[in-house]
Amino acid sequence: MIICHELFPAGYLLALAPLATPTAEAELAAHLAHACRSGKPAVWVDCRLLQTLSATAAWLLWACQQRLHRRHARLVLCQVPAAVAHALHRTLAGASASLLLVPTLDDAAALTEASGWAGTTQPVAVAT
Repeated sequence: MIICHELFPAGYLLALAPLATPTAEAELAAHLAHACRSGKPAVWVDCRLLQTLSATAAWLLWACQQRLHRRHARLVLCQVPAAVAHALHRTLAGASASLLLVPTLDDAAALTEASGWAGTTQPVAVAT
């Protein structure tokens, strides 16, 4: 499910691909855990290649957001296709409100820089 992971000064980037393997969600969980431990103020997840998202993957993303929130960092989902956004909202119901969705990686980086998330505790919703 992960095709790329890269460490940047302002964030940790994970790019997801639509791989339906028996270990895809375990792989996603491991990469998200590593990203959470990176100490970066944001984890950016590029979703542009996804066509859908499993319920387990949606909950893994939400759980990562919760871990990062406790550390005053954020998970930002970038370039989320409509079907994936719908799957997130359907699976997570009201919990999805704490996930940040932005149109591009540039927007995610700008949001990270502009917000200076250290000490921020309120979720910010960004329309796609």
